[in-house]
Amino acid sequence: MKKAIALTLLLTSTMLHAKSYELKELIELAKVHPEVQIEQFEVQKAHTLFERIDGETRPKLSILSGLGPNKSSQGNAVSSSESDRIDTVTYLAQIDLKIPLFAFNRQADLQKAADGNLKVKELDVKKKQLLIIKKMKEYYYGFQYAASLNEFAGSTLKDLDDVLHDLKESKNKKSSNEDMTKLALFRSLAQVKKYEIEKGMAQGILGLKFITQESEPKIEQDWIEFNQRSIPTLETLLSDLGNSNIDLKRANLGVDAKSAFLSSEKKSQLPVFGIFSSFDWRHTAKATKQTSKFAYDPYNRSDLSVGIGLIWDIDFGVKSSNVSAANIDLESIKVQQAFAVKNLPIQIEKIYLDLKEAEQKAIELEKTYKSSKKLLNNVASGVALGITPAKDVIESYTMKASIYQQFVESIYNYEMRLAELSYEMGVELDPTLK
Repeated sequence: MKKAIALTLLLTSTMLHAKSYELKELIELAKVHPEVQIEQFEVQKAHTLFERIDGETRPKLSILSGLGPNKSSQGNAVSSSESDRIDTVTYLAQIDLKIPLFAFNRQADLQKAADGNLKVKELDVKKKQLLIIKKMKEYYYGFQYAASLNEFAGSTLKDLDDVLHDLKESKNKKSSNEDMTKLALFRSLAQVKKYEIEKGMAQGILGLKFITQESEPKIEQDWIEFNQRSIPTLETLLSDLGNSNIDLKRANLGVDAKSAFLSSEKKSQLPVFGIFSSFDWRHTAKATKQTSKFAYDPYNRSDLSVGIGLIWDIDFGVKSSNVSAANIDLESIKVQQAFAVKNLPIQIEKIYLDLKEAEQKAIELEKTYKSSKKLLNNVASGVALGITPAKDVIESYTMKASIYQQFVESIYNYEMRLAELSYEMGVELDPTLK
């Protein structure tokens, strides 16, 4: 008994301290969800490309220094003698400097490609945010949908218990026994359905946990209601599609970025006009230094050369492969662009038609449900008077349950189609959430 009381107090405390969220709060959480944060790292990586491009066009300095084993040597340019064992070291250094002055404007192409890539990555973050918001709405309205059905199921079970009690008190025992058996079976089926609905509520809570990253999230309103919104016409949506749809904007940016990158890769095969310099130094303590300008001295020397002209890193196999890969990427993104231009309007129109269908259903079913409630009240009065058989009770409850289920489902579908339309358009279309 003490354990049961302690558990009850713990659950009560948890419920009291659980954060209750409104839809707008959940949307803000969705925008900073860990999956969105992971996508933002790609934006940071895209920023590093600008440093790399800057490095590509700056002077390049290569420095080599060290020491190595050697044999001592004595003599001059005419005659010399070398030790038969390694007894000394050679100190060496080599410095190469390349200063590019003109590279056929390749830096501008790379800069344009990197800028386009950065904007695409930023759009990827926006797309991820929209996807998480869409998922969040599915969990949010799914929980409300299930909670509304659960409330209806609980009320129905209570009504059936009242009907069974009235039949039990009825004077017509033969009729009452048969009706009670039928109603008891119907009540059992209603209870089974309630278990399924409770599972749906639990799944909705799991989704909210995914969004909020909290152990026991709650929402302010645990029932679904029809809230018809004013949204733009189909013609307006289609005219705004090019300015708002993420996929289309990414494709357009991608074509420009890939074109610039392809141009850069082609120019990488050309020579660069610039200044170059090379310094080569060797020194060995135990080798005679040659003083003659005509004698080659591999041990003690210092050579410096400076020039201006073409700097050409010849690596045609690798560079031509890079050009081919860049060209394939460009053609791929062009296909994506063409596909988006032709098919996105079709997708938008389909979702819009689904939204209007759900809206019309919700409006009509709301009226039908109110009528079914009146019918059920009349049946309940007949049961109390002992003039309504169980068959009519079961039919009226079944009809009411079916209408209510279709009604709340149409509301859920309306919210989901609106969420899907907002996702595809790339902007929030619900005026209550702006």
